Amino acid sequence: MSRSKEYKVEGVRVETAEPAKSDQRPPIVFVHGGCHGSWSWEKFLPYFADAGWECHALNWYGHNGSDSLPRERFVRRSIADVTEEIGHVASRFATPPIVIGHSMGGLASQKYAEQNPVAALVLTASVVPKEVAGMNIEIPVDMAQPWGPPSLEDSLHMFFQGLTKNEAEHYYPLLCAESPQAVIEATRCTVSIDKTRISGPVLVLAAELDGLTPPNTGRALAEFYGADYRYFRGRGHNLLLEPRWQETAGIVADWLERSVL
Repeated sequence: MSRSKEYKVEGVRVETAEPAKSDQRPPIVFVHGGCHGSWSWEKFLPYFADAGWECHALNWYGHNGSDSLPRERFVRRSIADVTEEIGHVASRFATPPIVIGHSMGGLASQKYAEQNPVAALVLTASVVPKEVAGMNIEIPVDMAQPWGPPSLEDSLHMFFQGLTKNEAEHYYPLLCAESPQAVIEATRCTVSIDKTRISGPVLVLAAELDGLTPPNTGRALAEFYGADYRYFRGRGHNLLLEPRWQETAGIVADWLERSVL
């Protein structure tokens, strides 16, 4: 069985799970999405550790135990700025990590991979860059104030379509406020990526019921990178936490075995 613990690096709180024995595989860095935290990977961490991977789930600054930022800095923080937290964690490793990102964290992961070598990139219900674009989502945003978290009812439609109401009510109190700059970037697709600078294989996952990052933009993202693509019928934005999460994890694990080892 895997062993779980946590640490902090440069103010970034990281939850980690280690395999029972090491066989020199690249470590995995898990990057959560907007308003979320490392808790969104609570099912994936032990799963991948038991499969032999060293796992590290970080928390963005101002999220779930990582250091807070002054309000004036927090509200201006871009999704691209999360490369700072990813870099702090990745700097601990002797080899480039696998980076698995969800939602806004998927776009942060792309930005990190644009600037740094990665062993592989897995984009789960990911926000897409400007070069892919998609539909604009008109969410009211006050650029001077932290955004959200949204109400439980809105969260059921945005984040938790594939969860039961009891499951959603369990995770809802864990949601936190988000940078309005990041919300604008995610809903208007304003962050640019130079795909020619991204190394390593890429896997894109998309879900039928996902309204934030719908499957048509997921497929377009996969085409943009020439990536492998998996589509999940009857699933929602939080593929990581839904009752069929193990199906998602298994597909990613099988792909990593084929693509990285």
